[in-house]
Amino acid sequence: MHNNLFLNRMIIHTLNGQIAYDEEYHKGINIIRGDNSSGKSTITHFIFYVLGGAFNDWVKEAKKCQSVTAEVELNGAVVTIKRNIVLNELGKANDKEGIYFFWGSYQKSLTQNDSWQKFNFNTTTERKSFSNVLFENLDLPIVKGENNITFHQVLRLLYLDQESPTSSLFYYEPFDSSLTRETVSDLLLGVYNQELYDKQQREIEADREYDDVRKEIKIIKQFITNPLDLVPSNVVTAIDNKEKEVSEIEEQIIGLREESKRLRYTQKTQLEFEVLNTESIGQREKVNRLKKEIASFRYEIEDTNFFIEALENKRNAIKKSIKTRDLLGEFPLEYCPECLSDLSNHEEEEDRCKLCKQKIDQTFGISQARKIEQELSFQIKESRTLVIKKERQLIDIEANYDAEQVKFHQLQRRVNQALGDVRSHREEKLDSLYVEKGFVEGEIVQLRTLLENAEIYQKLVNREAELKSELEVLSRTISTLKNNRERLKSDINRAIEKKGTYLLNNDLRRQSDFYEAKEFHIDYGNNIAFISDKDAKYSASSSFYLKASARFSIFLASLEIPNMRYPRFIFSDNMEDKGIEEERAQNFQRIIIAESEKFNKDDYQVIYTTSFIPNELNNTAYCVGDYYTESNPSLKNV
Repeated sequence: MHNNLFLNRMIIHTLNGQIAYDEEYHKGINIIRGDNSSGKSTITHFIFYVLGGAFNDWVKEAKKCQSVTAEVELNGAVVTIKRNIVLNELGKANDKEGIYFFWGSYQKSLTQNDSWQKFNFNTTTERKSFSNVLFENLDLPIVKGENNITFHQVLRLLYLDQESPTSSLFYYEPFDSSLTRETVSDLLLGVYNQELYDKQQREIEADREYDDVRKEIKIIKQFITNPLDLVPSNVVTAIDNKEKEVSEIEEQIIGLREESKRLRYTQKTQLEFEVLNTESIGQREKVNRLKKEIASFRYEIEDTNFFIEALENKRNAIKKSIKTRDLLGEFPLEYCPECLSDLSNHEEEEDRCKLCKQKIDQTFGISQARKIEQELSFQIKESRTLVIKKERQLIDIEANYDAEQVKFHQLQRRVNQALGDVRSHREEKLDSLYVEKGFVEGEIVQLRTLLENAEIYQKLVNREAELKSELEVLSRTISTLKNNRERLKSDINRAIEKKGTYLLNNDLRRQSDFYEAKEFHIDYGNNIAFISDKDAKYSASSSFYLKASARFSIFLASLEIPNMRYPRFIFSDNMEDKGIEEERAQNFQRIIIAESEKFNKDDYQVIYTTSFIPNELNNTAYCVGDYYTESNPSLKNV
């Protein structure tokens, strides 16, 4: 099984640092039992909160606590998480408080206070959220875009609480949307396809860009009516012809001046040439400096991209290492690598090396690998941010370089002209040539602007063709992925329906619709479970039984279907909610335990509270903590 979440231990500290609660949990079935109003619900609230749930409706005893710490197992990696309870001046708790992570066991965290990392509720461009970290370590795809899914949303389908209405399949919250519920259900059922989501997001972006490109092309064609002026090669030819005209005019000017002038340099002429020459030299240095700066930026961007590629290779190697350890970690060593003697005859102790007999920590390697993976992810994100900034700066520098280079060419041409044009007598022919030269140079300026527009137009046309082709491919791919998703979703829903029907059929004979049920349906978008009629009404106790059956049918189906991303973890507050009778509640507990224990207990975890525990289950290995009463509540020292 993958995407596994387990709670190993939970510790709650009071405001003065005393321990209010400290219990270890085990894989398989965990039962928290006690009388009403003894604090059982408060324990499930703390579980919900420490795992990332947005909860702030604390009872007065819980408000006397400062933090809750949990040792959890995320896909085989042992991680300790801590979340503070922060109250404002009105006594209202912050349900968006961040979570501290320590990559190791709770005991190790006590000696390494400087190794904690804090992640906040919200994701920023510079920092991951704690939901991102939990999703990554549970191998759940991170849903981004217009419908961001936090780990709180995932917990809404793992936590069966008392406060939510019986008609609400999910943990209730105001301003809920059907899109959010459908996305969460697709994610946990295993039908959410990251590739499909990415393709759909890319289709939206490409379609928007395609429309923008077409609008730009239309605008350019409105201002430039001659189709030939939109072909860069034609405009370049026109510029070359005009520059030849300028050269011919300049040759005529120099020839006329050679015929009539007396060779002499006046102070004014020398000063004019010197000023132009000084400006040209300075401009040349400026252009060269920008050219070097552009080369430097390109080298930095290329070097950073190589660095990112190396980091990604390392991160992929870490992920492969974790999978290899999962696959090969349990292979037994049959022969001594030194003397080749058979080791099978020696007595073995659990969790000890066959050779050195030292205690083996099965989780340490995975936890360290997960920590390294997170650090590499940080470095990759920071490096990519740096590349984006450098590329944006490079665009500005290149634009400045082009402008300064044009200015340099104009200055150089004036210097060259000043060298060959020593002023003498001003003649009408000479003046006419200057006017003609200025007119042609003006045409060149206009043609260069036209060339710029033509090049932009040509790039836009090419981009339009690329986007059109990409959109056609995306449309076909999305259609195929959607069809595959619907087939997979149908198979999973049939398995859930089978489990739900079984739970209803084996209820005590209190509701004929239940024990006669032949079908069972869950509508995640509309947040309801029903048999055949969506509008059917039942008693409060039967409505609760229907809702509990729906939630546990999803959990039980996940134990049979490896492709489901449901974390094989469910916790329920009060198995006898809404006035359900004791015998009926106990019968449901027995069914859930019997069905769960058909599977390997190392693959799942069930935590539930009850005041009606069956006698044969009380004080057994299933139970966690004491039997809580008013005089012996779950929270101590408060």
